[in-house]
Amino acid sequence: MIALRRPLLLLTLAALVGAMIAATPAEAAKRKVPFGFFGTVLQPDTAQVPDLVIERQMALMASSGVESVRASVSWASIEPTRGVYNWTRIDSLVRAAATHRLELLANVLETPQWAKGRTVPRYPTGTPPKSPQAYAGFIRQLVLRYGPQGSFWGQNPGVPRVPIRQWQIWNEQMAPWFWSKRPWAASYTKALKAAYQAIHQADRGATVVAGSFVGIAGYSQWRGVKDLYRAGGKRYFDVIAVHPFSNVENSVRLSIDRMLEILRRVRAEMRQRGDGRKPIIVTELTWPAAIGKVPKRRLLGLETTTAGQKARMKAAYKRLAVVKRQLRITQAYWFSWATAYDAKSTFTDVSYRFSGLTRRRGNVFSPMPILRTYTSLAAKYEGCRKSEDARRCK
Repeated sequence: MIALRRPLLLLTLAALVGAMIAATPAEAAKRKVPFGFFGTVLQPDTAQVPDLVIERQMALMASSGVESVRASVSWASIEPTRGVYNWTRIDSLVRAAATHRLELLANVLETPQWAKGRTVPRYPTGTPPKSPQAYAGFIRQLVLRYGPQGSFWGQNPGVPRVPIRQWQIWNEQMAPWFWSKRPWAASYTKALKAAYQAIHQADRGATVVAGSFVGIAGYSQWRGVKDLYRAGGKRYFDVIAVHPFSNVENSVRLSIDRMLEILRRVRAEMRQRGDGRKPIIVTELTWPAAIGKVPKRRLLGLETTTAGQKARMKAAYKRLAVVKRQLRITQAYWFSWATAYDAKSTFTDVSYRFSGLTRRRGNVFSPMPILRTYTSLAAKYEGCRKSEDARRCK
């Protein structure tokens, strides 16, 4: 009898194990990318919608596979008067993201009037801070409020503690409309150094992101990185951010090849400087579906059709997932979450108004077909379809 019971017991155990495997939630599936790899960019004006609306958008992000959100943090809006802070809007943003356990990458920019240096009339909104220490002091306040030991969490005990650990120092500083002081590298590096020291003093485990680096009129991303190193920036960042915008009309493959060539050249420059182990993140990745919707004279060269946008998104994430270890790419943010899909709207360059995963009309957000593509890709590489909690599967 004992000899007969053992096979029966093994069969029973096997059946139980099989049932447990079948019942295991999809998060057990093998991930192909690190957490946070699939991100999106929240436009500055989007953060101004009512709290309930932004919370619902964060829920949709999480259930669509978004795990990280790059959000602009306006120094000018939060500290319009020196030493006087208005945390209301960013509190709402952090609360909504944390509720759905989305990681935030804070892109800290926009100098308040009291802190501006010399303004270039052609680029009034791109005036950098006169004092790097003033900028660093503001970022320190951000870390003290939203970092791991931040006062926000103590004041909001019912909110899941998802502190901000990634701090991006400005945006596209190679472009004069964002950083008007020319040449940019020396003054930007001073701000980067001051911010790096302030952030790491307040949170030793934080990540300081340099950039974003973007190609402008023959001035490439890798040349910009080289200029940062020449200005002495090597010790003052943990990650480099790149906007590898590139497009070849009627060729998805060549469009993605060129995107990867930009990233490879940036990585080569980093290796040459002994920074081969520092990650690269793509803080803006996009191809606006603007062909036929924008006057030809306004085209930037990145535009494609709705079908071309879908094909390029699929090919880009597929290739990035393959080369992520070789190039140490840890995140890729689609630009952007919401745009107007209206050439007559005023926010951002006209072509980019056709790039959102959702369409925004006032406080109403409508999913676009490209969101289905993004969600499908995220599920494939994250190993499951997500719930409204970015860290849980359905």
